[in-house]
Amino acid sequence: MFLKRPGEKNDSVVAGYAVGDLKEKAYDGKKFYEVGVSMGKDAGIVNVTVWGRKPEEIKKGDHVFAAGQFSMAKKDDKVYYSLNADFIARETSSKIVEDKPAELEPIDDDGLPF
Repeated sequence: MFLKRPGEKNDSVVAGYAVGDLKEKAYDGKKFYEVGVSMGKDAGIVNVTVWGRKPEEIKKGDHVFAAGQFSMAKKDDKVYYSLNADFIARETSSKIVEDKPAELEPIDDDGLPF
């Protein structure tokens, strides 16, 4: 999913699954973190970049939600999408597992008064 604020601002939100693990990188002596997030089938991948702080570990297949400044670049007839994240989070919920009721042991009811 991808949403962009209408008008001239580039504030955007992207939600999808990570196509790879979060990677630590460096540019001009400054560390940053980057992860590709799928916007859905046939919609492309947004490279989400986080500067100045380390997000929680993100692994391939994790569901990710990020908000920040969106940009787009063309190179050699290919389009690249980027989001400089002000906020990024991965889903931390877990699947619901229904507990099956324990099977009851047969009881000896010969001593019951009824």
